[in-house]
Amino acid sequence: MGQLLPDRHPNRDFFILDVADAAPKDDMASMEHPVFSLSVKPDMRELTYEHGDSRLRVVPSGRGLATIMDKDILLYCISKLVHELNAGGEITPWVELTAHEVMVATNWRTNRESYQRFEDALVRLKGTVILTDIKTGDHVQTRGFGLIEEFEIDRKGRDGKTSPFGRMTKVRIRVSDWTFRAVKGMEVLTINPQYFRLRRPLERRIYELARKHAGEPRRGKAGAGSFRIGIGKLQQKVGSNAPPKKFRFFLKEMIRDGHIPDYKIRLEDDLAVFETAKPLPFEGRIPLKPATLDKAQAIAAEKGIPLAELEAEWNDWVRSTGRVPDRPDGAFIGFCRQKPSARQTQLFDDWH
Repeated sequence: MGQLLPDRHPNRDFFILDVADAAPKDDMASMEHPVFSLSVKPDMRELTYEHGDSRLRVVPSGRGLATIMDKDILLYCISKLVHELNAGGEITPWVELTAHEVMVATNWRTNRESYQRFEDALVRLKGTVILTDIKTGDHVQTRGFGLIEEFEIDRKGRDGKTSPFGRMTKVRIRVSDWTFRAVKGMEVLTINPQYFRLRRPLERRIYELARKHAGEPRRGKAGAGSFRIGIGKLQQKVGSNAPPKKFRFFLKEMIRDGHIPDYKIRLEDDLAVFETAKPLPFEGRIPLKPATLDKAQAIAAEKGIPLAELEAEWNDWVRSTGRVPDRPDGAFIGFCRQKPSARQTQLFDDWH
């Protein structure tokens, strides 16, 4: 049975404005069409897709196609641009960030290997070439373009001076005009933060299509939105190159595991049916074991924070994600341990 990725950052880093935490965004064009590879290995295929009058051609670089996991970086950029736009600010295609804040927001590990993975993803995002007549902002782009146009990485050595071989400090990414027009035109949708815990690339693609076509479940009751599609057509939209029987097997396995947030999926002969799921039934306190509360009390005392305050924040955060963790007791202890102490909070407030 497939498992969700662990929630690696149950309490987001206190010193990061995590704009993607509460309301990460995805652009509707790449949700609708198979722009990203589902492979976990270097994918050197050239992808083509046609639907009605829309055509798409995706050409890999020497490092392969950009993957659905690489897309996490682009999702963070989109989220940050939308956040700024909603705040009344002016935006440009350039987004400034740190690799660490992206990793925390999108549930990556923050170890050395992840920093290399981050840089490799930037190379694939820039190197993958898109040729399409799919409009964003009511405009067709006539030239080939990368999923990001360019990026800059600032590095510093141990002595604090700029070095091409030093630690990655600041990153600047220029998103494509195709993506930027989608943001400016608000052709974006809010996605569930639990998306970043989906382990299988197929699960992520299926979620995108469900969110695009079945609607947002929190605006209605269970089944208020639905979407029916032939399995063959679904496979094309997903971008899977598996044999049809294998693809159907993967779908059944994914449905059995039930990890797709907000949606229920079932198969009816040669149709896949997506329906919005009922919002979480709980409104009050998530039950925790007495031993868990005893352990949390010790952590709370050490940090100088009332246990009731920690538990209230925990319950609010879980409700905002739309899903109770598989192991709520362990997740709550992780939340408590990562919570800054009262003294750290005061120092931060004084500094600002």
